[in-house]
Formats: sequence, structure tokens, C-alpha cells
Amino acid sequence: MPRSSRISGDPVAIDLCFRGAVDDVLVRYAPKLGYEAMAVLGIDSAREVGRLKLIPRFEVTRGAIGRYRGSRGLRVLLVRSEDDLKAYPKLVGSVDSLRVLFEDLSGAGKDFWRRVVSFGVPVELEFSELLRRILNGNPIDYHYLLLRLYARGRVKVYMCSGATDASTLVHPTAMFSLATLLGVPEVLALKAVFKTPRELASNAA
Repeated sequence: MPRSSRISGDPVAIDLCFRGAVDDVLVRYAPKLGYEAMAVLGIDSAREVGRLKLIPRFEVTRGAIGRYRGSRGLRVLLVRSEDDLKAYPKLVGSVDSLRVLFEDLSGAGKDFWRRVVSFGVPVELEFSELLRRILNGNPIDYHYLLLRLYARGRVKVYMCSGATDASTLVHPTAMFSLATLLGVPEVLALKAVFKTPRELASNAA
């Protein structure tokens, strides 16, 4: 972690993209890493297990968005193509954040990024997916563009683990470090890892 980091003590975090089973190991281990809550794919209602608060995570496609209006939980719109954000004003208020599936997206132009900015909800970046692309030598041009827009105050971004079990859950400061290594100013990296997830979780609970 950069020596100038403002993180001190044991920071408390919320992970908004956990995709595994909630077992005893996770319930014991996650709080030790500093997590007090997680948005979990596959559960229907919020609950507390031990010291860990669980929030439902719904991954929503554009065609099925109506089924999740009014749902209590984190509603994440999966964006696979430029068409998914066309007529975006009709979608506002139906989801809490966007997840752009960059592997499926090709040739995204200025109109697409204008829609992302205009949508007005935070955009999700998954630590495990981003790190995997870097280690495999896959391009992260779109990720860089998104982070530049974030640094300029054009969009909100948050980072989450993408873990599938306790063994793949990362310390929140690892996400902070990756963001700063990719050029995000420390104050914005802290916001992406700690503040924005907390705001979204508060709205979803």
C-alpha cells in the first residue's frame, strides 16, 4: 500500500458483490478482514448471521428489470451492449448501480459513455475480475477510461471483491491499493472502497 495512505486502524467495509455460499467459515472470517456487511447473490431478504449483515444482491438484465422494481436489496443492471443503456431515462430509479461486462462489450463509443455518465448511478468494478485481466495480459482500456471519468468527477465508482468463498475474499485495503496503482487519487480510492458501498448498502437494506 502507498506509504502516504490515509487508512489507519482496522477500516470497516462493505462488500457489494459476494457470489458464494454463506457458511460458518465466511461468517467468522469476513469480520476479521474488516467487513461488517455483504451483498450476496442468491438470497431474498436481509438478515444478520453472527457479526455479518447480509443484503440481497440482484443482477438484473434490461429485459427483466420490471420484476425488481421495489425490491429490497442491491439491484445491479448488467450492461452487455450499448443497447442496454438506450432509453436510459426510463430505467432511472429501477436499479442502484451498473456493472459493465467489458468482456462482452465491443466498440463502445462516446454515446455509450455519455449514457453511463447520464444514468447517474455508481458503476461497479470487481477486484477479482480486474486483477485477473491484468495478470493474464488482457486489455483494461475500458476500465482505465471509467477510472478517468471517476477521477474527473463525471461518474461514481465503487469496488467490490467478486469473491466466491472465504478463501477468495480480499482485504479491503487490497482494493484500495489496486485503485491507486491504476491512477485513482487516494481520496477517491478510499471513497470507492469504503464510502460509496456504505451509501448503497444503506439504501438497499
